[in-house]
Amino acid sequence: MCALCVSPALEGWPIFILCGAGMQRREGKLTEALRSFRLPFRVLETVRGASPVGGRPELHRRVWRQVVQDDLPGAILLEDGVKLLPGFVGFLAAGGYLHSELTQLCHGRARVWRWGASDASPGVRLRPLAVSDALPAGYALSRKGAGHLLDAHRATRARCEVTQDSWPCDVGQLGALVARPQLVEAPEWMTATAPGPAAPDAGRPSRIRHFARESFSRELSLRH
Repeated sequence: MCALCVSPALEGWPIFILCGAGMQRREGKLTEALRSFRLPFRVLETVRGASPVGGRPELHRRVWRQVVQDDLPGAILLEDGVKLLPGFVGFLAAGGYLHSELTQLCHGRARVWRWGASDASPGVRLRPLAVSDALPAGYALSRKGAGHLLDAHRATRARCEVTQDSWPCDVGQLGALVARPQLVEAPEWMTATAPGPAAPDAGRPSRIRHFARESFSRELSLRH
């Protein structure tokens, strides 16, 4: 599929590849694949000497800030080492990333609501997340979504909280969607360290939401 076939809306949604520095870089096959589809992209590199895992959250936040500061409608974020799967380019061509403030292109042990699925592109459906899925290897994020995540990160820092979660908040409450089948395959180093779905916070509203999740959501298979 050529670049002219991709949704015109993508012109305002740059593709960012987040990668390590020096020997930690793994984006070769990914950039080759994107070039073969004539899809433009930008490479964002972590500081040299940083941990291949520990430097990632700041890379994500750099993109979030750029989306907000440059008044971009959104962006597509891909970790280096991901593999593009069938349906990825068709999803972009159909503007499938416009259905939500945050759309994950792959998932771990994701829990989704049993209702609310919608078609994004031929053969690809979007399912609403019931709770955060800790596998941000590839996702589409709108400007509003980026602002929400940045606000949540600042609030976490203000409370002096230390967390190992991939997201600074429960993105299920942001209306996040997940693509089925998955459109990118996460690198092994991410799937090996990804935790399960986030646990609910204390408090009555959260307990009620947790009950609803347990009763009206299900866990997705990792096969697709």
